Amino acid sequence: TRRARLSLASTPAAFHLGTAISVTLSSQVTPRAELPASALLERDGKTQVWVIDPQHKTVALRDVTLIARRGDSIVVGEGLQPGEQVVTAGVNSLKPEQKVAFDEDAQ
Repeated sequence: TRRARLSLASTPAAFHLGTAISVTLSSQVTPRAELPASALLERDGKTQVWVIDPQHKTVALRDVTLIARRGDSIVVGEGLQPGEQVVTAGVNSLKPEQKVAFDEDAQ
């Protein structure tokens, strides 16, 4: 049981201030990735990040959809898969399929 404060667009006549109600929330939680804003590359009208291919130790440019900007971070809604590693520094100097060195244990 949780106590919450609600605001309703239209209130039924039988509803009184302080009335106890039961609410069931249902939603699907979609995985989101929060990244440093330095990972973001915006050019040619596209929002992109460099994704690391750990097997070949190369990078590929990936289009992403942002759902939020929070100061020094961004929240990616679409375009990344769970577990993928993203370059967070030097994004303006990379080229597709460029070899990179990275910390394989980084999250």
